[in-house]
Amino acid sequence: MITNLAYKALIKEVELTPKPGLVDRTNNGSHKDMNIDTFYASAKAIKPFIKKFLHVSEFDELRLVGLECEKAMFKATNGVNTHKGMIFSLAVICGAINRAESFENLQDEIKFLCKDLVKNDLEKSLHVETHGEKFYNEVKHTGIRGEAVSGYATVFEKSLPFYVEQFKNYGEERAMKLTLLFLMSITDDSTLYARGGLEGLKFIKKEAKKVLHVENLDNNLLELDKMMIKRNLSSGGSADLLGLTWFLYQLKEIKWNF
Repeated sequence: MITNLAYKALIKEVELTPKPGLVDRTNNGSHKDMNIDTFYASAKAIKPFIKKFLHVSEFDELRLVGLECEKAMFKATNGVNTHKGMIFSLAVICGAINRAESFENLQDEIKFLCKDLVKNDLEKSLHVETHGEKFYNEVKHTGIRGEAVSGYATVFEKSLPFYVEQFKNYGEERAMKLTLLFLMSITDDSTLYARGGLEGLKFIKKEAKKVLHVENLDNNLLELDKMMIKRNLSSGGSADLLGLTWFLYQLKEIKWNF
């Protein structure tokens, strides 16, 4: 069941339409090297590894399985990075699920698994390759690694409660769109930083916050989409956090005992 929910989270995220600057059912956003079919192929390649993540409980082992998963993803997408960040997060969360007794102590288990991650991966790193590593090297933002060390505080403490409230008021689809905007307005997104620097990051945070409070949501999302495509900006990190928010909401709702 958890494997299917994690896979479905990948599909729910990419199929949500419209999504500003991101691949959806209408267009490819600011991405010239991928489309929705690329994401479908990627999700299909990742699915068998989710079950493997759920049977591992040490970080170094999770990383090894994660690297295998990345290779499968790149093979399925002909070298396009669709889900590298999401693979990392699903590995960590599923590994923590294997350790946790219930949803209530899942965040603590994530923190335990990732306690040395920033120190080992960023502070001691002599090479700078990924967007996250460049982000840290240039402005000391810890990116998705910092999220993991915090036990995904942005999701557990911010976007998940926000999503729950919006879901009660509007149902799933609108709640997901609003949650994406909410995440875009608060997240230091390394994907966005890689494309637009700090100026682009600040600009999109401000614009997303504006759209979050409008009535005609889809029209405004489409306008923001055009704006982001024109500036070649993409909030891929926020999209990943949206997928995780949906996944964790499902786990919480079914009152899953691990």
